[in-house]
Amino acid sequence: MILAYMTTFVLKTLTVVLAVLAAGAAGYWVYQNPESVKAAGHVFTRSVLWIVVVAALPWSSFLFMRPLLDLQSKLQSARAAAAVSLGVIVAFWIVDLLFAGYLAGWSFSGTLTWIVVLLGFAAAAAYNFVICESLARHVAA
Repeated sequence: MILAYMTTFVLKTLTVVLAVLAAGAAGYWVYQNPESVKAAGHVFTRSVLWIVVVAALPWSSFLFMRPLLDLQSKLQSARAAAAVSLGVIVAFWIVDLLFAGYLAGWSFSGTLTWIVVLLGFAAAAAYNFVICESLARHVAA
């Protein structure tokens, strides 16, 4: 019983000591590399800005959804109506791509960066589709 308490105490104490050492090492690294911290903050800020714009952009289609649905109802084929919907979604996606390129200075470097950027673009396209279709169902109802 005492051995179990001692083991728990030693493990907890060791955890606190290691956490304090890790925090101290991280603080020292930040002190020695302020330009890296500033660059990371810059990337974080621009990433959040891009996410906010991507999240807000398809909601703007609420302003022209009724005329768009009226146009689609006047078209002769379902394929043409679907093309109009796809055109709106692709237009939003292109704006997302261009804004990301602008924020990145038209330069993406590194494999991990490309993977993250491509996943972000795929997520933005899916989000545009979901929001636009949801708004179309809401307006049509």
